[in-house]
Amino acid sequence: MSNVMHPEWLERLKIAVKKNRGDAHNRYLQLATIGVDGNPRVRMVVFRGFSDADASLFIVTDARSTKIGELTLSSSVEASWYFTKTREQYRFTCNAVLYTPMNDPASHRGRLWSALSEPAQSQFFWRSPGLPVGEGDALDRCGDDPPDTFVAVELLPRRVDHLVLGKTQRRTISERFDDEWSETPVNP
Repeated sequence: MSNVMHPEWLERLKIAVKKNRGDAHNRYLQLATIGVDGNPRVRMVVFRGFSDADASLFIVTDARSTKIGELTLSSSVEASWYFTKTREQYRFTCNAVLYTPMNDPASHRGRLWSALSEPAQSQFFWRSPGLPVGEGDALDRCGDDPPDTFVAVELLPRRVDHLVLGKTQRRTISERFDDEWSETPVNP
């Protein structure tokens, strides 16, 4: 078993991110939630970084988006990420933690906000997502701080399924039990 702070899958993932960073589409992963109607919902999200303190990933979203209601209803999610250059897939079974202005003791929001480009930041001041064009309120930009609607989402994996394709295919299942990770090679 490996230490929870540096499980083997995380080191492999960081290498994959580095090797695939030349292609912008490799920053996108699919996030699956359960809708308020009980049906699955899948959408593309942008990877925004790793946690410094735990084996986890960050994405960001607008508090006015439908995924916030879904994540509030059930924090259990799955994410899938495929890297084209290295031909490997990661499937994560995670708990999602939402960081808002009222709940962000480690200041994840500020760190992630400052790493966004100006065009990416500007999207958080647009009218409410999902409403008909022209409806909903746009937000006023005040200073350099993120708006209250900016939410950092930490994906804390409980299980990681890593598949490497190519001449020699390999698949590994990593699972977290308490504070330890176990890793099992399985048939692809």
